[in-house]
Amino acid sequence: MKRSISFLLVLVAVVAASIGVISATAGTSDATKAVRPAASNAANASPAADLRVALDRLLGEHAVLAQNATNEGVTGSKSFPATAKSLDRNSVDLSKAIASLYGKDAGNVFLNGKFQWRDHIKFFVDYTVALAKKDKAGQAKAVANLTRYTKEHGAFLAKATGLPKLAVQNDLLAHVLELKGQLDAYATGDFKMSTGLYRQAYSHMFKTGNLLAGAIAKQKKLG
Repeated sequence: MKRSISFLLVLVAVVAASIGVISATAGTSDATKAVRPAASNAANASPAADLRVALDRLLGEHAVLAQNATNEGVTGSKSFPATAKSLDRNSVDLSKAIASLYGKDAGNVFLNGKFQWRDHIKFFVDYTVALAKKDKAGQAKAVANLTRYTKEHGAFLAKATGLPKLAVQNDLLAHVLELKGQLDAYATGDFKMSTGLYRQAYSHMFKTGNLLAGAIAKQKKLG
């Protein structure tokens, strides 16, 4: 129980620290506004609900920053390095949340393990570079690496949370396909499609957050 409380405190801290990140890298879009925390209602709060909200916000931020970064990368925008840096800070925040619940080693594996979280961002950078260069072989290699990531990282999260492995892997695969589809559309100038997929990818992160939070709350007997 003590570890669960510590986990929630860490999540509150990292979410508070990340409030300004998206607005600094993505302007004032609807997606940006959506990730800003609403006023809390202490009377209705519970550890399980706080966990769900915190994970939803961190994962939603990941989707926004990841798509901003790849869109900027494929067009050679000068803002790419700053967005990429913000994306990595979000990754570190997520790893801290994992570490506070499952231990420091688990947090490090989540972030830095082979075919784990940071790797999937690297693979998307690889895909973005290959797409900009029209390098079909490079794109195929990046997609293969991303597909393996969904298997390896899905297995890690399933083992930690007790969720069915296939369910987690399929959820991660959907996330990868959404981000790839959004970038492909953006790169070809189909901004109507890319905007729709951008919103879909953002919304999907709340489903992922709810999936993980529900399993963790049950596992840790959060009220």
